[in-house]
Amino acid sequence: MRPIPTLPTLRPLGHLSGMRHDILGLQQRALREVGDIARLRMGVRDVLMISSPAYAQELLVERVEDWEKSAALTSFTRPIIGDGILSSHGSRHKRRRAIVAPAFQANRIARYAEAIIHETDRVLDSFKVGGQVDFGHEMLRLTLEIVGSTLFNAKVAGDVYAVGKAVTEGSEAVTELLRSLLFLPPTIFTGPGRKLIRAGRDLDRIVYRIIRERRGSGEDPGDVLSMLLSARDSEGMGLSDEELRDEAMTLFLAGHETTANALTWALSLVSAHPEVALRLEQEVDALGARAPRFEDLGRLPYAMAVFKETMRLYPPAYLLGRVSLTQTSIGGYRIARGQHVFVNVFAIHRRADLFPEPDSFRPERFLDGAERRLPKSAYMPFGGGPRVCVGNHFALMEGQLVLARLAQRFALAGSVRGVEARSGAREPKLPDCEPLITLRPKQTVSLRVVRRDLNAPRQVANG
Repeated sequence: MRPIPTLPTLRPLGHLSGMRHDILGLQQRALREVGDIARLRMGVRDVLMISSPAYAQELLVERVEDWEKSAALTSFTRPIIGDGILSSHGSRHKRRRAIVAPAFQANRIARYAEAIIHETDRVLDSFKVGGQVDFGHEMLRLTLEIVGSTLFNAKVAGDVYAVGKAVTEGSEAVTELLRSLLFLPPTIFTGPGRKLIRAGRDLDRIVYRIIRERRGSGEDPGDVLSMLLSARDSEGMGLSDEELRDEAMTLFLAGHETTANALTWALSLVSAHPEVALRLEQEVDALGARAPRFEDLGRLPYAMAVFKETMRLYPPAYLLGRVSLTQTSIGGYRIARGQHVFVNVFAIHRRADLFPEPDSFRPERFLDGAERRLPKSAYMPFGGGPRVCVGNHFALMEGQLVLARLAQRFALAGSVRGVEARSGAREPKLPDCEPLITLRPKQTVSLRVVRRDLNAPRQVANG
């Protein structure tokens, strides 16, 4: 078989510096300078970078039994998410997914739409019209309250600061550990380890409180937590207290932070593209003054396209880690047992042969069935294969509804502070990326709140 080409480097530790300080640049270099598969030197070990949708499909779907999630990632995230659906492997993962997946079936997701709009209006009502709003913070607050309401029937407004701080510190700690020269498990004897363990304990207090209150109430409001408490697998076994905590924590965190980041990026992009804001406003105005409902989703294709195009440019899962369980192959290349591989989602999403003008924000890429014409695994903001995010349809509906409601109530065009056009460039300068466990804006996204009159003829305000 052919040898796997190596991304050139003159550094003694190979590409480790790029992984630590400019991982997105390294991901793009691997595709640009080598191609579909590249070998990277990370200190004393090598990793492979896959930047081809065909190779990604082979790994994540067609040869999925040959691979498992990177043990390093699951080890480093265990103090926070435990051994839940996100980090478990093999039969344990299949059992957990079988228990959790019914909570996100279509009939249940439909019931969540009303709560999403209710929580969105509560947060938007708190905005001071004419003032600047930190939308990164506000979207975290909103999505956390949506998760609390829809999945756990709990009020978590008072926990927003604590959760935000713990998630940020935990993500920073995991990222630092993953990009270190030595894969050392998190302990109290390292700075990142101490920070990670402290973040896990802070989150534990919130999640265990929610579980304790539900057990004490004896109520069954039909939410996800009730399903987890009553769920049984094929052998009639339910979840232990520790398993319940792990699943609740995973849903609690994955259900708000990634969607909040995507919404923040979306608002930054829409505010910098008046033509997109105009089309979004025209679409939502067809609903009249009333808030969108679940049955309106089919009438809001552009809102969905905006959200999907945002996640193409800024995918929450921008890099997927796997390790081979046996000797296998990808694209005709031999892969040894124990080989660590990254699926380069960020670069795949910006391939010019898949997405013309790949760095441009063009929501129409996801209209009129265009997404179905893409190769398999060309677009995978939620991962792929059997481990695709179990709540992906919930997240898509949430993003679509929140964007639609924002466009109904506020003028988005031209209202972002700090977004400016680059000289001679079509695309605006947007906040830099901060690639932690998920991809978030590095700078504050501050938007001026300009209210729209829903009863007046449509017009685009310039903020």
